[in-house]
Amino acid sequence: MRPCYEKKQNPNLILMNRRDIKESILDVGSGFFLAVLIQLLIFPLFGIKVTIFENFQIALVFTLVSMTRSAIWRWYFRKTR
Repeated sequence: MRPCYEKKQNPNLILMNRRDIKESILDVGSGFFLAVLIQLLIFPLFGIKVTIFENFQIALVFTLVSMTRSAIWRWYFRKTR
């Protein structure tokens, strides 16, 4: 039996359930902080000197790119089902 939220829907409409939203928040949040941590450890090895605020800005750019990429792939695979 299919859950009620999977009943006939507009195929162009992408709906996310609560589990998808929690997964996305955890994925994006952990990725952001992991990026900052990696930058703090790796940048000095390459002689790159940035402030902690600049590290957060750089991580934010990469996070936004990652979120966009994930949304595009999710849209593509749901569209091809």
